[in-house]
Amino acid sequence: MKRVLLLACMLVLGLSTAALGQGTDDEGFERIDRQSQEQIDRLNELLRQSGRVFLGIGVALAAIVALKMISPARIADSVRERSLRKAVRDVDELLKRIQKEMEATTEDSNSKKETTDDGILAGMAEVAEFEQAEQVPSYVLTVNDLMLDNIRVTLKKLRKRKEGDAERYRDYMFLVLKGMKTITEQSVEAGVHSGLAVDIREYFKDEKRYRDWRKVLGRFARRGKHQELAHTFLLFMKALKEGKPTAVSKPTPAPAESTAATLSKGSSEIPDALKEETLPAIQLAAAREARNLLTQIRNSRFEIRYSSYAWQFEFVRRQQQMHSREEAQRMLSVFLSSERKSLLETTKIRMLPCRAWEHVLHVLGVETGAQLHKRIEDRLLTIQEIIILEKAFLQTLARRESLTRVYGQGEKAALMMDMDVPEMRREALTLLRKSCQTQRKGLDQATEALNEEETPQNGQVKKLIEHYVHHGHNPPGTGQG
Repeated sequence: MKRVLLLACMLVLGLSTAALGQGTDDEGFERIDRQSQEQIDRLNELLRQSGRVFLGIGVALAAIVALKMISPARIADSVRERSLRKAVRDVDELLKRIQKEMEATTEDSNSKKETTDDGILAGMAEVAEFEQAEQVPSYVLTVNDLMLDNIRVTLKKLRKRKEGDAERYRDYMFLVLKGMKTITEQSVEAGVHSGLAVDIREYFKDEKRYRDWRKVLGRFARRGKHQELAHTFLLFMKALKEGKPTAVSKPTPAPAESTAATLSKGSSEIPDALKEETLPAIQLAAAREARNLLTQIRNSRFEIRYSSYAWQFEFVRRQQQMHSREEAQRMLSVFLSSERKSLLETTKIRMLPCRAWEHVLHVLGVETGAQLHKRIEDRLLTIQEIIILEKAFLQTLARRESLTRVYGQGEKAALMMDMDVPEMRREALTLLRKSCQTQRKGLDQATEALNEEETPQNGQVKKLIEHYVHHGHNPPGTGQG
């Protein structure tokens, strides 16, 4: 009986323990399940947040890649290029002809390049042929009334544009205008038909066309790269509209006694002093005088002309008065310096374009060599004047092949060299030696300046001046013992 009771108790106790144990495990599992669920929820939330971040980064990277592929700058350039092409659409055929002729000219120039001059003036090698500077391109002859209207419209559209080839297109348009002006003047001078596809006189007699052109060129004439050409063409248009002659008449040389009166008549516009306000006028007059000199020399009909921009004669005349001498010397120096720069820019050669001694005298503002001797005796020569004398002398020492760049080729040019080069060499050397006696300091300063300008590396200019001027050695053909 006791055993039965003990067994029953043990059974009850076992069942109770099992039941109690079962209840405890469920609560533990419930706790574990709740903790695991919370961790999973937190992980899911973290993943969602991280996903948003990675999605934003992905979108940003995709946007960057898209921008790289699309390239807004390239699109903007393309839009501007299309706009520029649209602006020059009406003159597209003319532009093609200009480009084709320029390429042909460039190839021809490259084929004619010479080897470096190893003669006595190797440091003064020239860059271009003197005779090629005034050629008028053939495409100018193709411009008719309608094309000239299109050129005006194109210039108006291109005036403020800077992108792409806008500057080159503007240059082309002004080259056409310059060529038309040159052909018209040359044809009037020669008394023949111009050959232009447009009757330029009748064209500018049209009031509306004249007014439209004046409005467009007037803006270019105020400032910028094409200011001078625009101003010149405006005057050319006005002369055509009013029926005035477009070619400069060729008067007979003025006698010596009337020179002072002629200068006085044209000297009213010449400034009395060198100031900031008057400097541009002096420089502009020097540039015009450079072109006038080149025109006369190239036409082989050189005459001493006291034109409205041959101011050097007036500056020399003023030096006869003590009260105006110093200021006149300053203005003459600026004038001659600006004229030399203009000659270099136009001819692209370092030598003076002077083919005869009278050309040098004209540049220096005197009629005869005697006047120049008197100025040296009075110690009135400026450094710029001495530099011109030195250049005139030194270039006569160059090899004959180099001199063809000034005189040209052929029998006529050879005869001119045989006659004029020895005279220029002899006269210039005599004046330089005289300057060495009366203005030694000025001569030395001029030599230093020219040497630095022409042959800074080997000092050849200085050596030659010392050899022939200071030491008295005579080059061949001077006729001095």
